[in-house]
Amino acid sequence: MLTRDEDAVDEQGSAIGRQARRPATVFISYRRADERWARLLHGQLKEQGVEAWFDAYVGAGEDWRAATAKALEECHIFVLLFSASAAASDEIAKELAAATLEKKFVVPVRLENIAPKGPFLYELASRNWVNAFENTEGKLAELARGLATLEKSGVVDESIIPFDRNAGMAVTAAAAPASRRTVFSPKLGLAIAAAGLLSLLAAAGAWFAQRPLDDAGHTMTVRLAGFQLLSADLPANFRETVDAEITAAFNVDGVVGVSSAPTPAPGAGPAYAIGGTIQRDGQIIRVITHLINERSGATLWSDTFNYTGDQVSKVPRHIAVDAGNFVRCGLFGASTYSRPLPDAVLRDYMQFCQGHWAPNQLEGRKALVPAHRVVAALPDFSWGWAAVAAAYWKVAGSADSSRIAEEARASGRQAADRAVAIDSRNSEALYIKAMLLDRRDWIGRDDLLKRAVAAQRLDCGCEHHQYGELLVNVGRIAEAVEHLYQANDMLALYVYTPLSLAQALVVAGKPDEAKPFFDAAIGLAPDAGFAKDIERFRAIRIGEANLFVDPTLQISPERREALLQGYRALASRDSGAKAQAIEALLALTEDQQSDDVATLLASLGANREAFQIAARIATARDYPRPSLFWDSRMRGVLDDPGFPAVAEGLGLLNYWKTTRTRPDVCNENAAPPFCRMI
Repeated sequence: MLTRDEDAVDEQGSAIGRQARRPATVFISYRRADERWARLLHGQLKEQGVEAWFDAYVGAGEDWRAATAKALEECHIFVLLFSASAAASDEIAKELAAATLEKKFVVPVRLENIAPKGPFLYELASRNWVNAFENTEGKLAELARGLATLEKSGVVDESIIPFDRNAGMAVTAAAAPASRRTVFSPKLGLAIAAAGLLSLLAAAGAWFAQRPLDDAGHTMTVRLAGFQLLSADLPANFRETVDAEITAAFNVDGVVGVSSAPTPAPGAGPAYAIGGTIQRDGQIIRVITHLINERSGATLWSDTFNYTGDQVSKVPRHIAVDAGNFVRCGLFGASTYSRPLPDAVLRDYMQFCQGHWAPNQLEGRKALVPAHRVVAALPDFSWGWAAVAAAYWKVAGSADSSRIAEEARASGRQAADRAVAIDSRNSEALYIKAMLLDRRDWIGRDDLLKRAVAAQRLDCGCEHHQYGELLVNVGRIAEAVEHLYQANDMLALYVYTPLSLAQALVVAGKPDEAKPFFDAAIGLAPDAGFAKDIERFRAIRIGEANLFVDPTLQISPERREALLQGYRALASRDSGAKAQAIEALLALTEDQQSDDVATLLASLGANREAFQIAARIATARDYPRPSLFWDSRMRGVLDDPGFPAVAEGLGLLNYWKTTRTRPDVCNENAAPPFCRMI
């Protein structure tokens, strides 16, 4: 797992993960969306002298699973920050199960007024709750004081903890008594008496009565039916490796998971299974993957993937990535409906997903017809209307004329509105509509994307991804990087997610941190040509001059030579060489003077010329790219007297004034002159 905590610091400013720490008494389990509350509780516990652990302590290069397991083993108290986002997390469910198995003292804290379900219902049915969805800061402070008292006494006295026994979640008299005292055992953790089965059923019944009305009435677990090897020269363990990769790809935070059960789960509802065949065909390894409903025998989705035969070891990962993106898209969408989707409807929805997740826009246009079939069959299916909106987005992006593009965007917005009218928490419809607005309508897009993130129906992280992209363009780089990290945490197996994060880190002036994410994107590229394109992009964005000598990089000889000359001059610090490099870069034709030429000119000190190129790029294209201005190498360009007019024309000044925000650069001591206009 790639980690972003290399430079993380705790509240005292000391480097996390780089110093010896005594074992923590309290383990804080939380979802990334609730990080501010985890940090607040951590700080409050620290003020009370209680050592607490949460995943910010995982350092760069450290195995986060091993670190988490060690912290769980060492702790005595397990605090679960429960929310809708946490309820969708397989990882948190695993942490809770481990804490219960190890007999830790579990303190569930509700950040939102929602009922648990699935594994959380089973694990938490007999426990008291801290209801912190009102006056959250006060409740967490009260909890910190109670835990501090508990730790100092070495004895569990539940009356110390601010449990809400008579409010919120119904807890029966058979559940934990008002005061239960247990002595700490350093080796075995806390001995917690097991609740009776009747208590579990009574509490479960109370929760069921209060369950959210829009919960799906069926599970989204996919059984691994296995891949049949049709070629004898494939590795003997190939099937097991594929299964392991699919398990890793699916069992991330989200609704859809996998099962290795030998037979379908009992019941009358759909039973989904994934499998297929693998065979070598000359220099190609051909994989046919299918998703079936084992109950009905219907094939819901099937496709053929061809992989390079000389990279056999990478094929299992590619199978998991390709199948994972499509299947998770389809089953997550199906999970939002009130009842199981009929096979024919889910088949069409899967076809939409295949087009929607295609790496190029032309393939994406194929998603429109099956999306329309979905809503024709189920007009009350909110995610179906979001699919129609998403398909129109792809049509607009590949349209042959501006008229067709605008008509597609208008139709997409109407479909998104229909989706939100049915389900106001449809985060996909909200973020898709944002992408269908005028590209310079930063205010409208910002509002929709914030609503999409707040809806917390997140599965793919797309909402965080698109909001991060917007924030990069309006100069709010630090916030952008955080959202893109969250997107990558949720969907690290989609090529554009780590790629966007890498780009944002470059803009933030952190090229070394960007490199592993560029590498991750290269590893996720669907084919060798795509991977080579990312390598070229990485070389250009980071300025790795040594890569420009690679003859396989698709770049014109003139541009290659001018860029090489510029990077060499920059490294030499020779003023004469810099002047010649600037001249060579300016001699390139306009179509060859892209982002990399502008940033290189700025690095060489030619700020005026860099500004002119950046302004042309940001204003002349259908998709404005003001993110170029916020690249740390372009800092001198922002002092140009022409920049305010460009920012005004792009709608940025109006955005900053209306939203009362500022680009990060305006927080510097010697801020650019335009900041005084905000």
